[in-house]
Order: sequence, then structure tokens, then C-alpha cells
Amino acid sequence: MKVFKAILAQLSFFTIIPSISAPLEEIAGFSFTAPLIVGAFTGILDFIFLYISHFFLGNTAFLLLIPFVEIIRGFHHLDGLLDYGDALMVKDYQKKLKVLHDVQTGSGAIGLLLVYVTIFVVATLNLKLSVFTLLSAEVLSRASAISILALLPPIEGSFLAKVFYDKLNGKWWKFILIQLEALLFSSLPLLLAYLLLTVFFFVLCKRTLKGSSGDYVGFVITLSFPIYLLVAEKICCQFSILQLLLILH
Repeated sequence: MKVFKAILAQLSFFTIIPSISAPLEEIAGFSFTAPLIVGAFTGILDFIFLYISHFFLGNTAFLLLIPFVEIIRGFHHLDGLLDYGDALMVKDYQKKLKVLHDVQTGSGAIGLLLVYVTIFVVATLNLKLSVFTLLSAEVLSRASAISILALLPPIEGSFLAKVFYDKLNGKWWKFILIQLEALLFSSLPLLLAYLLLTVFFFVLCKRTLKGSSGDYVGFVITLSFPIYLLVAEKICCQFSILQLLLILH
């Protein structure tokens, strides 16, 4: 029962979807299931929203995916993107950490927000009603983020990152399961994009913050989602591992 609660609690922790609550330590301990549990659930929600809204609004509905995704996430991950955008503009490391936790929004935040919205809009221009495309983007964006939490020690003052790192780091079977979840929803080009993006975000985090934080994880989920969406849409003719398994079944 405890395990079941901790797994279901991933939904209420990472989204505004009401679910069972659990202590942070238990949620962190089972966060290796988040890409599959949260990613699959939100991917299906994305598809249902697009299916219904497309019936009434046509292709305009695809643009509405942007606010819908952020509403489901409770704007928490978007806040991380804004905070990291401001911190990225600061050269001094200690000041960078202070800016990361600052509630004010500066030019760096606005700039990174424009980058995110631009990529998202481009990704929706030729988007088709495909549940597998949405599932892939949701699962992979979360797999990238949780992988970074597992690999990088937390920055000073990041309690959330510390809890997740303590529960994930060194437990290689958890890390492998995260990668298997990503593999399940990937075609070969998507898998390559996942590896490149995750390595990029890992190196960027290490060079700019020297460790992980909740804000950085929010930034990764937010920015990587439209990128994965764009890649998945461009190579939609290629089957993911999950699609192949369903076909063979």
C-alpha cells in the first residue's frame, strides 16, 4: 500500500491532478516511475484535450496546447525556467544562486521564455492528432529531468534536489528503469535526441550551477517537452518500441 501511494503521489507532486499525497522522501524514492506514470497520464490528457478542442476550433486548437500543458503542470516548471533564465545571465556563482531563488523576473527569464514559446509554436505548426507523439514528449522530458536529479548532487540550499539525489543516486537499477521507460516511448531518432538532450542538460547544469536544483529540473521539463514534440512529429512515420509491441501483439 505504501508503494502504491508513493507511485500515485507522483501525479499530485508534478502536476495539479488531485491524487494521493505522500511524504517527499517517499515520492523521491519512487520518482523513477514518474516518467511513465506522470508522462503517460499527462500525454493522454494532452491528446484528449486536442481531440475535443480540434473538433470545435480546428488547427487553432494545437496552439492552445501551450497553455493547457502549463495549467496541468500548475506553472511550477515554467517558474523554474524563468528562474534559471535569470540565473544564467549572472557570472558570479554566489550571485547566480541568489538570483535562482529570487522572486523577481528579469531579462534572462523573458529571453528564455521567448525561446520556449517559439520552439513550442514551431512544434505545433504541423502537429497531428497522435497520442504516441504526445506520450513520447511527456515521458522523455520527465526522464531527462529525473536522470539529472539522480546523477548530479544538489546545489547549496536546494532541499528538494538533495532529497531526490539521496533517494536516486547510487541506486543504478532505478536509473536503468528510467532509461527503459524512455526507450519504451522512443523510435531510434527520438532515442538519439533523448541521449543528446539529456547529456546537454547535464553538462549545462554542471557548468552553470555545479549541481542540480528543483528550478533547473523545471527548466529541463519545460524546454525539452516542445523539442521532443518537434522531433517526434518530424519522424512520426517511425514506430516507437511501444507501438511495435502493440502491433506485434
